Amino acid sequence: MKVFSEEWVQEWGKKINESEQYFQAAQTWEWPLILIFEKDPSIGIDEDWSVYLDLWHGECREARVATKEDMENAPYVISADSYTWKQIFDRKLEPVSTIMRGRMKLIKGNMSTLSAYVLAAKYLVESALEMDAEFPEGLK
Repeated sequence: MKVFSEEWVQEWGKKINESEQYFQAAQTWEWPLILIFEKDPSIGIDEDWSVYLDLWHGECREARVATKEDMENAPYVISADSYTWKQIFDRKLEPVSTIMRGRMKLIKGNMSTLSAYVLAAKYLVESALEMDAEFPEGLK
């Protein structure tokens, strides 16, 4: 499945809901989240890819490709380039510390709130890693 596609994000939502570790770590998280895979014409991505996760108290209530309305209304929006996403999926980077170092951008949201959910972020990513993720050709 191509990362950030509709099929991929729906499967991710199921994996999130199967994760007992995520459920425990995210008990007090109650905000939708948008993740953006930034466009990179050099590898054939001519527009940003974005996914919407409606996360509430350890549950993913909805997972889908984000709409323009979602982008305007979601309280948390995080963006990264293709290389950074690849490193996250290769387990070379951890999401929250990557935001703190500026490799991922917190476009909307409160960093101090987000930093309290390092473990939840870890398990959120781990649930995505359970799936076969296909990255664009040319991305090393």
